[in-house]
Amino acid sequence: MRNCFLVFLIALPVILFSQSENQNEKGKFFAYWGYNRAWYSTSDIHLKGKDYNFTLYNVAAKDRPSKFSFHDYVSPQRIWIPQYNYRAGYFFHKNYSISLGLDHMKYVMIKNQKLEVSGNIDSTRSKQYQGNYNKEKVIIVPDFLLFEHTDGLNYLSIDLDRYDQLFAIKNKFRFYLSEGLNAGPVIPRTDVRLFTEGLNNKFHLAGVGVGFKAGLHITVFERFFVRSDVKYGYITLPNVLTTGKKEDRAKHHFTFFQYYIVAGVNFNFISKK
Repeated sequence: MRNCFLVFLIALPVILFSQSENQNEKGKFFAYWGYNRAWYSTSDIHLKGKDYNFTLYNVAAKDRPSKFSFHDYVSPQRIWIPQYNYRAGYFFHKNYSISLGLDHMKYVMIKNQKLEVSGNIDSTRSKQYQGNYNKEKVIIVPDFLLFEHTDGLNYLSIDLDRYDQLFAIKNKFRFYLSEGLNAGPVIPRTDVRLFTEGLNNKFHLAGVGVGFKAGLHITVFERFFVRSDVKYGYITLPNVLTTGKKEDRAKHHFTFFQYYIVAGVNFNFISKK
């Protein structure tokens, strides 16, 4: 991933100085679907309830991509299982678009981490882990905590994108550098087991995210396109559901890096004269 980023930085001046005049895309609508991989920074997870209040520091997490198969990635009944992206939008300017869509990422706390813990756990909640903690190191085994947004870490965002044409091949293939900003609510379905108690919660507005992205957008015969972007962002979740009890909540915030590939279609509702 570091090497890919270095190649992008080296190639960027060449890309920027080789731009050609944009095809006028104003008035076009578009929609796309594709799949992603994601990486996350560490985060401090604060869990609070009637008889516990503690923080785990520098918790590491990863995504959980589905192994590629035609059945899971192409079958209409199964395409909602992998980590997917979908979006629909409109070109309000020849090289600017606005769109609404969802990034379905998955966030899984890595098991058996040795973490610092601060706070208190009452014996009425857990006799095994009761006590007052002041950054003592504890191995977080599954009967202490399982924590994941796997149905998933759903980032619903409004995106503002710019497209700069790099070059075209006989006006049949157009290559664009795209870059953009995004922001919106995060609606995870969080699966938690705290001291073996919990459930896979309902979808819930838990916080917000912001980010920016850049990538390559290739239009084919003016009608179809493929694009590949990298996205970097920040997510804060101050109101995460945990065990199913009303008073039980968690909060954390982290940065994410995402790479995705999508395929889509351009269309007009009204024909241009």
